[in-house]
Amino acid sequence: MSETITVPQNGLDLAPTLGPLYWGLLCSLVLNGINILQGWLYFPSHDPLNLQASAAAMLVLNVLSSALVAQSVYYYTVPHYGSLAPLSSITSELSIECLATTLIILISQGLFVCQLYNVAKLKKRLIIIPIIVAICAIAAFAFGIACTTVMFVHSHNVLADRSTPFNVFFGLAKGFGALTDIIATIAMCSILASSRTGMTGTNSLISTLVQYVMRRGVLVTIIQIVLLVTFHAAPKQVYWLAFHVNVTKLYANTFFSMLNGREHLRQQLGGTDHVSYATRSVAEGNARKQSASFPRFQRSRPESHYGGSEQLELGPQSSIECDKVVPMPTVTKTVVIKEL
Repeated sequence: MSETITVPQNGLDLAPTLGPLYWGLLCSLVLNGINILQGWLYFPSHDPLNLQASAAAMLVLNVLSSALVAQSVYYYTVPHYGSLAPLSSITSELSIECLATTLIILISQGLFVCQLYNVAKLKKRLIIIPIIVAICAIAAFAFGIACTTVMFVHSHNVLADRSTPFNVFFGLAKGFGALTDIIATIAMCSILASSRTGMTGTNSLISTLVQYVMRRGVLVTIIQIVLLVTFHAAPKQVYWLAFHVNVTKLYANTFFSMLNGREHLRQQLGGTDHVSYATRSVAEGNARKQSASFPRFQRSRPESHYGGSEQLELGPQSSIECDKVVPMPTVTKTVVIKEL
C-alpha cells in the first residue's frame, strides 16, 4: 500500500532553508561565467608552468564548485520534493564543495604570498612578513580540511543543529583566511608606497599596483568577514550558505584580475616586463660651506734670450666658498611585472 503525502494547500515554505542556497547559487553562476571569461583571456600564457597549472586548477575547481552546489539544490527540491527530512543533513556534494573552496583559497593566497615575497625580498628586514602570511594561509587550509572532515562525519549537525567541532573549525578556517588577506594587503600596500620616488612614471606604476592590491584584498576580506559574521550571528539559520558558495568565485575573480592586469602594467612601461630606476641620495639639510684654496696662475714675460716666451708663476691663493655635498650610494630598484 502506497503512502500518501499530504502537502499544505499553499505549499511548503522552503525559503528559510533553501532560499540562501538558491540565491547564492544564482549569484555564483554569474560570477563563474565571469571567471571563465577571465580564464579565456589569460590562456594561452607565457607564464611558468606552475603558475599556468594553478590557473587551470582554479578554473576547474570553480566549475566543479558550481556543479556540486547545483546538484545539492536539485537533490533537495526534485527527488525529495515535499519532504523536509533531507534538509536535516548536508549532502556529500556540499561537503566536497567545501574542500574545493579550501583549495581555491589556498591557491589564491599562495599567489599573493609569492607576490609579497618578490617585493619584500628587496629589503631583508621585511622578509619575515611573507613568512607570517604563509603561516596564516597554511593554518586556514588546515582548519578548512578539518571542517570538511567534520561535515562528512557529522552531516546531520551542519545545517540545523551545528556541532561544536564544526563551529570551531569553520570559524578558525575563515578567521585565519581573513587574517591572511588583511596582513598581506596592508603589508603589500605599505611596501609599495614606501618605494615611491620623484619620477612620475615610477610613481604612476606604483599607484596602479596599489590599486590592484587594494581591490583584491578588500573584496576577499569583506566576503570572509561577512561570512564569518552571518555564521555566528544566526546559528539557527543558513544565511551563511549564500556567502559561502560565492567565496570561491571572488577569490578566482581577483586571482585572474591580478594576472590579466599585468598587461596594463606592461603598456605603462612601454611593452617591457620590468622597469629599473636609480636614485642617488645626498645629505639634506646638512650642507655646510667650506673654504677651499686654489692656486692662481699669472702670466709674465721675463727678459730672456728666448724672445716671445711665456712663464707661469704661482701667485697668491684665492679663497672661495662652496657647498659640501656628501655623496651616498646609488640605490637601484627594479619592478618585475612577471613576478607580480
